Parts: sequence; structure tokens; C-alpha cells
Amino acid sequence: NQVNNRQSQVLIDGKLQNEKWMNVRVGDVIKLENNQFVAADLLLLSSSEPHGLGYVETAELDGETNLKVRQALTVTSELGADMCRLAEFDGEIICEPPNNKLDKFTGTLFWKETKYSLDNEKMLLRGCVLRNTEWCFGLVIFAGPDTKLMQNSGRTKFKRTSIDRLMNTLVLWIFGFLVCMGIILGIGNSIWESEVGFHFHIYLPWNEWMKNAIFSGFLSFWSYIIILNTVVPISLYVSVEVIRLGHSYFINWDRKMYYAKKNTSAEARTTTLNEELGQIEYIFSDKTGTLTQNIMIFNKCSINGKAYGDVYDELGHKMEVSERTLPVDFSFNTLADLKFKFYDASLVEATKLEDPSVHEFFRLLSLCHTVMPEEKNEGELVYQAQSPDEGALVTAARNFGFVFRSRTPETITVNEMGKSVVYQLLAILDFNNVRKRMSV
Repeated sequence: NQVNNRQSQVLIDGKLQNEKWMNVRVGDVIKLENNQFVAADLLLLSSSEPHGLGYVETAELDGETNLKVRQALTVTSELGADMCRLAEFDGEIICEPPNNKLDKFTGTLFWKETKYSLDNEKMLLRGCVLRNTEWCFGLVIFAGPDTKLMQNSGRTKFKRTSIDRLMNTLVLWIFGFLVCMGIILGIGNSIWESEVGFHFHIYLPWNEWMKNAIFSGFLSFWSYIIILNTVVPISLYVSVEVIRLGHSYFINWDRKMYYAKKNTSAEARTTTLNEELGQIEYIFSDKTGTLTQNIMIFNKCSINGKAYGDVYDELGHKMEVSERTLPVDFSFNTLADLKFKFYDASLVEATKLEDPSVHEFFRLLSLCHTVMPEEKNEGELVYQAQSPDEGALVTAARNFGFVFRSRTPETITVNEMGKSVVYQLLAILDFNNVRKRMSV
């Protein structure tokens, strides 16, 4: 209910009106503002950024907090924030049926007697958050249960431990045994009542409707069920849960799982899986960073057959890098990242001497990537990278004098040793498992 009652700005009769998410329909034009959740699967029409660019965070979909770029069609980005032109937008979209594939979308926009192909780079999916973009307008393609986020939300399977399953099975067998005992004793009571018990009616007269032996057996069945109900170990569940609670406190108090740097101890958020932890032998993870902290640092490189990154003493012996080792001074570069550390001064000297191989190396690092720059203050650059290795390589090129400044759909701007150079971007070949590389 909380999600359905969120407000979104819908363009109705040329004016923006607040509507609940539950009332958003296919074909509506919605305005999104910075740091706002996307209400439905939208086709990006225009934005406040040049060339119709928009930046979204997809943490709700794939768990990644880095920003991803989305770009509107050139013909629709010209609509801008003109409410009249947006209200008159009468394009027809033919696309794939609702599905759960987050990384794929195929469709065609028919507008002004022209066809325009649509792909995932032009879509804003429900669950994303608009970042670093003042505003944008989108056309609802899928809403409600047809959105890709809802298509991926299936039934949550309740996890039970092996002890839970064993206890449930035992209790069912014990309850079945109790019912069988009640039936046997009830039948025995009916037989005894029909053959022997009726003689006692002289001394203990019964009502007429109670003289039936079968009815007497029925009453005896429930009497024995009540008498023997203590056979069912209901208290066993309570005892096991108390033991699990004690185990969870031991996990919370475990000093080996205490992280002193952040003053954080382990926290058992559930007591149902404690008894399974001791049986774990192997942990399988889908990628680096899922269970570990994924940090990439630029340490060494090889340029034109020469290796850089090792530190040598005055006698030419290789030294181990330690906290006492002085890093290279990057004060010559006003745009350098102060957090970046490198210890081989020969690479800086080669860069200053304008070695063509070294310059070509860092020029490629500053161009071949999908990093998005964000300039928070004057000269304070922050890179939003889709992967830590990309961020490490671009940051290294930045410190050595090749600073990636900005990008548009057609150009990439790099500050090379103090000179601003604009490169025309013809095409981007994304990384894939076949080529095992990326090219621009």
C-alpha cells in the first residue's frame, strides 16, 4: 500500500497533476525529478541534461549502486519541458510483451511517419532512482504487474532447517498414533458397552438417546484424545526455539566476527538457520564483491615492454612497499585525486618527458570506458564507474595528467597535460564474453 500510494506527476490535459502510482496507466506522460523513484517502465522522452541524457541508479533491480546512463531519442529530446508539445505527443509504440529480462528491450516507435528503434538504453525501469538529473519526462510502456520488476518478483519460498522438517514429521506421526489409539479405544468401548455395559443400566440408568453403544464409543474417542494429548510434544518447539535464541546470542558475542575498525559485531537476524551453519563446507559466490569488499587499486603496468610500479633502492635492489614508503608527488596536476597512491617515480618522469608510448597508454585509459564524471565543486571531480576496475584505471590516467572531464553521445573531452582535447565518439563496442574486451 505504501508503494501504491506514492505520488507521481502525470501530464493530464497539458498540466502536471499528482497521481498515485496505482492510478498510472500505459500511455501516460510522467515527469520525474532528481532522487525520485521511477513509477513504471518508461520510455525516456526528454531530460534537463544535454542530448536527452539521464542517469539512474539500479540498486533496487541488480544491487549495483553505480550510475547508468540512459539517452532519449534525438527527435523526442527536442520536446524538452514544453508541456503543450509533450501533451500532443502521439507516437505509436510496438514492443515486446511483458517479461522479466532486465537487460533487454526491443521495440519500435512510429512518429511523424518515421520509424525509430528502441532498446534498453532508452528505458527507465520501475524501481530505478533518477540521479544527477534535474528532471526528465517519460512515456509509460508497462505499468503495475506488467513491469519488469514485478515480473521478477515471484513467491518467496519459506526456508526450513532439517531439524524443523524432522520435528514436523515426528509430530505428525505422533498425532497419527494418538488418533489411532483413540479409534482403537473407542471401538473397544463400543464393543464392551454392547456386550457387558448394558447390565449396569439397572444401577446407573442412562437417558434413552445415550444407550446407543456406537454413540458411547464416539464420546470415548474424544475423551481418550483429550486424556492422551500430552503425547504430542508441543513444548519441544518452545525448547528448540529457546536453544536457537541462545545460539544467536553466542554469534553476536563472537569476538572473531567483530570488526574493530567500524565497531561492528556480528548480528544474527534470524534464529532458524543457526543449526545449519556448522554443516557448511563450501561457499559459492557468483562474482567478486558479493561476499567480499571489491576494491581495485592501480599498482603496476607495462608500457612498450617496460614494467612500472616496482620500487628500487639506491643499489638497485627491489624494495617492498610499506607504510613508510613515500608515494609519488602529483602536485604538478591540480586535478589529481589525492587518495591515489603510486610509488614508482619513473612513470611520472616518462609522462613529463612526453614519452609517446606512455602518453598513448594513458590516453587510451582515459577514453575507453563507460565512466560518468560528476563535478561537485570547482575542480573536484568524482567518477561514477560501473565496475571498480574501470574506476581504478580512469583515476590512474587522471593522476598522470590525462583527466577525463566529460562525455556526450558524440564526444569525449579529456584534459591532456593541461590541454583540453575533444574526441569524436563514433561507436562503443561493449565488453562481452566472446571478444573479452571493450573498444571505442
